[in-house]
Amino acid sequence: MDPSAFTPPKITVKALYDYRAQQPDELSFCKHAIITNVTKPENSPGWWRGDYGGMKQHFFPANYVMELDRMESQDGSDDGSGESMLQGQLDMNGAVVDLIHHPERPGLEWVVKIVTSTACTPLEVALQSREMAVEWMLAIKEVAQRACALENHHREMERTFRIAKEMSNLIIYCRSITFNIERARQQGFIFYEMSSFPETKAEKLMCQQEKKFFVKYHQHQFSRVYPKGQRVDSSNYNPINMWNIGSQMVALNYQTGDKPMQLNQAKFRDNGNCGYLLKPDFMFRDDFDPADRNTLVGVEPWIVTLRIIAARHLFRPKKGTASPFVEVEVIGAPFDSGTKLSTKPVTDNGFNPRWMEEVIEFPVYNPYFALLRFVVQDEDVFGEPNFIGQATYPVTCLRTGYRSVWLKNAYSEDLELASLLIHISIKRTSVSPS
Repeated sequence: MDPSAFTPPKITVKALYDYRAQQPDELSFCKHAIITNVTKPENSPGWWRGDYGGMKQHFFPANYVMELDRMESQDGSDDGSGESMLQGQLDMNGAVVDLIHHPERPGLEWVVKIVTSTACTPLEVALQSREMAVEWMLAIKEVAQRACALENHHREMERTFRIAKEMSNLIIYCRSITFNIERARQQGFIFYEMSSFPETKAEKLMCQQEKKFFVKYHQHQFSRVYPKGQRVDSSNYNPINMWNIGSQMVALNYQTGDKPMQLNQAKFRDNGNCGYLLKPDFMFRDDFDPADRNTLVGVEPWIVTLRIIAARHLFRPKKGTASPFVEVEVIGAPFDSGTKLSTKPVTDNGFNPRWMEEVIEFPVYNPYFALLRFVVQDEDVFGEPNFIGQATYPVTCLRTGYRSVWLKNAYSEDLELASLLIHISIKRTSVSPS
């Protein structure tokens, strides 16, 4: 028995729709046409070959037809020799083939056993010699492997057909790896690798000993920083230092309306609230240090002058009349942060308090990192502050002149009618302010 006879039989199909050939090697047929001697080429997924209308072995789309039956053999004949024993259909995808020896059956003592996922019982083929049985077993295994490879190829092609190539070309995939500082030093930076850091590990790498390397790391690779596991109350860490060092993704607990989350909302007000900001060029210099203002090549310092004029509709959290005052703070690079000034309280007037004489001036050496934060507090009878509202903006988004600053709650949601009236003037200077 020749193992080459163990090949998929040709089939007959019936057309479900009309089809007009688009190429010289394609078939044209009408609905209900019968196409014979159909084969399924492995190198042309979705296209079969068959005979119809005098055309031999021309291509046609497989989804336009339905299988009717299968021939018993390639020539459709049965010479009684037993080689037509492969009747019906046997799905070889994932088939398991074993060789079994039955010495009690002389002449047919070698059996090839085929187990498939679709057949209820195994198929057994008895052979006269071990050499013939091994040859059959290898041939069947090869068919099973081809069937499995073809099935995987079809699945891959189906996924490919569902993808818009233009959109797929826009995607850059990153491989997530565990950060290893020694490996990074020895092998260099690999741009498509990304590591995640808990806030404690990121802060440790920002220490003076590893700081320069960590800055260099973010010039070539992505990183993600997330809150440490001990924050069971869903509080947040200060994201400013992570942004300044160059981390691209600083994850926070969005369900918590605290100061770090307010800074995060303000940071991405720039660039149309799209959630993406382009790093300034000086962050890619070899000598860049976020804590050293002398490394800010090409950055002009700003002098920002604010006059807090008035406010309206400031309501205290509890019942009663508010005694509001305004705190103004710059948050950004270490040499800019810490500038915090406040107005005097206006006693028992939250409806339209005024601070006409309150003028605040502060220098900003790195405006690309700086955020300007307004916080309105209510001073109670014990002199303790109580939060009323806040507004935070990137310094680069400030506009000069008289401005109305709409206040927000702790979750950065607008407070109805509550706002500040201020005047802003900005002076750019090529000489660092003293």
